[in-house]
Order: sequence, then structure tokens, then C-alpha cells
Amino acid sequence: MAEAGLGIVSLPDFVLHERLRTGRLVSVLSDHTEHSGVFRLLWPSSPYLSPCLSSS
Repeated sequence: MAEAGLGIVSLPDFVLHERLRTGRLVSVLSDHTEHSGVFRLLWPSSPYLSPCLSSS
């Protein structure tokens, strides 16, 4: 929705890196953002293979 101009987002850097680099998104509150903590992803157990996750 942010790429469509319908709002702003707060997401981990690895999610936004390419969009910021190409100009699809711009940083608007970088002076008010604190980067701290660890990003964790939990996936429930399942008999199926987990999807491939990448940072690109």
C-alpha cells in the first residue's frame, strides 16, 4: 500500500532496502526512527516444507 501512495510503513531494513535504493519508496521519518533489537520470525510446525525466505 505504501508503494501505491496509500500510507507509510515501518518495516525491517532488509525488507525495504531494494525499494529505497530504486526510489519506489522514500524514507520520511528517519530522524524519528530508532533501530534496535532483533528481528525474529516464527513459523508454526507443519508436515510441509517451509517456504524459501531471502533478503533480496
